[in-house]
Amino acid sequence: MKGDAFSLHLPNCTGGSVAVPAMGNSESKIPSSTPLGCLLQNFTKLGYSQTLRKKKLVFLSQVAWPQYKLSNQSHWPPTGTFDFNTLQDLDNFCHRMGKNNEIPYVQAFWDLHTRPDLCSSCSTYQILLARTPHKSSSTTSPPPYSSLGDLPEHLSPPANLGNQSPSTAHPSPTPSAPPTSEAMPHPSSTPSGLPPSEATLPLASPVAAHTRSHQPTILAPLREVAGTEGLVRVHVPFSLQDLSQIEKRLGSFSADSSTYIKEFQYLTQAYSLTWHDIHFICTATLTAEEHERILVAARHQADKDHAIDNQIPLGPEVIPSEDPQWDYQASQGSDIPKRDRMIRYLLRGMDTVSNKVVNYDKLREVTQLPDENPALFLTHLQDALTCFTHLDPASQNGATVLASHFISQSTPDIWKKLKKVGDGPEIPIQDLVKMAFKVFNAREDVAEAAHQTRMKQKVALQTQALVAAL
Repeated sequence: MKGDAFSLHLPNCTGGSVAVPAMGNSESKIPSSTPLGCLLQNFTKLGYSQTLRKKKLVFLSQVAWPQYKLSNQSHWPPTGTFDFNTLQDLDNFCHRMGKNNEIPYVQAFWDLHTRPDLCSSCSTYQILLARTPHKSSSTTSPPPYSSLGDLPEHLSPPANLGNQSPSTAHPSPTPSAPPTSEAMPHPSSTPSGLPPSEATLPLASPVAAHTRSHQPTILAPLREVAGTEGLVRVHVPFSLQDLSQIEKRLGSFSADSSTYIKEFQYLTQAYSLTWHDIHFICTATLTAEEHERILVAARHQADKDHAIDNQIPLGPEVIPSEDPQWDYQASQGSDIPKRDRMIRYLLRGMDTVSNKVVNYDKLREVTQLPDENPALFLTHLQDALTCFTHLDPASQNGATVLASHFISQSTPDIWKKLKKVGDGPEIPIQDLVKMAFKVFNAREDVAEAAHQTRMKQKVALQTQALVAAL
């Protein structure tokens, strides 16, 4: 092997290829018919040339991600995938393991599979995977949208939607094959183009739709149903009960912005939302001030990107203040990419604003209770540090701040012991906890010694009184 360069190799695959610089001077040929190759081919069109690196994307997809032990027995293929379950499990894994720098690369696959106009070079099988989740062999298996935790479990029951989309009852046809006659509605359907059962029955809530024993083939609130000219997307609005569960899941942005952002991102990935849905969720879960600050920050980010690349619209166009009446049908000329772009900039706006949501006063309010052991007290401090600041308890700055508050907010007896130690906050937190436990555990010995002293004094006084009486 010559030099220090090496290249990564994929299994042989038919179709064209995209040349991607590998580490060193060699090049790795990645077939453009694969999701990874398709993503690399459209890297600039998706707006990632300034924020992500192709070399890192190749390394993650071919080397790192296939080695991760994902939930639900998912496995990342080196060639990439548009499979919803696999993408969701990988995204959950990265969040759970703190691999925040890899999340944007996972998001890139999400973004690409919503752009059918850019996926034409990818194999039909991979495209269909993006539309049809894996079917479970057991009806008791959890739905594929596990990122929302128990969100679907307590929502309103779904209505019976009569005819399902063709891919529910039959395998999805190839793009060139017409839908089967069984999947198409009868010509005598209602004027709206929907079968009578769908036109007359109330639409189920989007989250409740996922509590069925089967797995739907498209994500609500935009659900695919059979129309007179094939599959069309029908909007199914959130119910008030659904919204209540979403509010609980997202929580307070000011109190815990990281959880809010993570759950908001999961929500936008799990459900195909409209502008109105997104606006409704934001206004219901954010204060007016929070919402305004996020919008301003998001539009400002879009304006900055527009100054670099005029293909990106200005902020007010990226995030309209009124319903733009976008077309959400999955066809050429669809406005779904505009919706997805708005979501990306909203997330960037949230991230920007969250950097200002810092409240050290909340950290100072966490004091050790008299009977609280030092380990539990440390856990409460770590939770507050994570929740109300942007410091990582494992980082050097975070550990120093944590140690300082651990010393100053301990119970008086522990505080007296710890303040005498040289270097104070510079001491590893584990050592401070050990010293605190010595004081905490010695309290019983001290209390017993004090009790014995008092008893001796009492006996001595009684003896003196008896002697004086004689």
